[in-house]
Amino acid sequence: MGDHGLTEHGLAGHALADHALADHGLAGHGRLLVIEHELDAPAGLLGPWAEARGLTLSVIHLGGGDRLPARLPDCAGVVVLGSEQTAFDDAVPWLAGELALVGQALADGVPLLGICFGGQVLARALGARVYRLPEPEIGWVRLASQHPGLPGGPWLEWHRDGFDLPPGAGELATGGASVQAYATGPHLGLQFHPEATEPITQAWLRATQPPLSPDRTAALRQGWQDAGDRTAAEAAALFSAWLDGEFAAALPHTAEAAPAGVSAQ
Repeated sequence: MGDHGLTEHGLAGHALADHALADHGLAGHGRLLVIEHELDAPAGLLGPWAEARGLTLSVIHLGGGDRLPARLPDCAGVVVLGSEQTAFDDAVPWLAGELALVGQALADGVPLLGICFGGQVLARALGARVYRLPEPEIGWVRLASQHPGLPGGPWLEWHRDGFDLPPGAGELATGGASVQAYATGPHLGLQFHPEATEPITQAWLRATQPPLSPDRTAALRQGWQDAGDRTAAEAAALFSAWLDGEFAAALPHTAEAAPAGVSAQ
């Protein structure tokens, strides 16, 4: 689902221009760079997890008019969130710049977490096919996890596109309409939404046209009732497993991931 360019929590993003990022960095390993594409899809559960870890989220709100930096600033990791845009549509005005930043993270070994659209962008940068599903996948899906750092959920799904497993990546979970989770080196791509909260889901429901059926809407809301505190706890465990390199450590040794086709963007 539609998932905002540069704010730290509580700090207006336009106060920092691209050149300031390049000159002064992001205080290195104390910060994560987060790319948000739309106002209705914020960082969600990433916020409390980062605070508990002593990390600051420096958020690029593309939907709020912020610009992507020309170069990847110094940071502990990068998170690319979801979007209602399509990762294979080169007419999206900021997509080429985003693919270039993803390519820099891959080349520099900076851990990158791609969520939904972000997972699709990462897959494309790694040379995988991104494609339109026969029908959107919206709802709660339980996954068959292949790694202890990735709980099986159920997780919230809200997407109309899917992707193939990137070359050389390890698949971390199965289930759902397409590839759901993969890792390559320190990088993690997800199709589901571990960052989502109930208020974020309610905003997506209000924005969806045509509206979802009453049965599907009821099932989404019931899923949050059933989840209780489980989703926040499992999301935090997943985020930590990514940043701590647990997925990379479990993968067979391969050459460092290299961006595929990013230079052509």
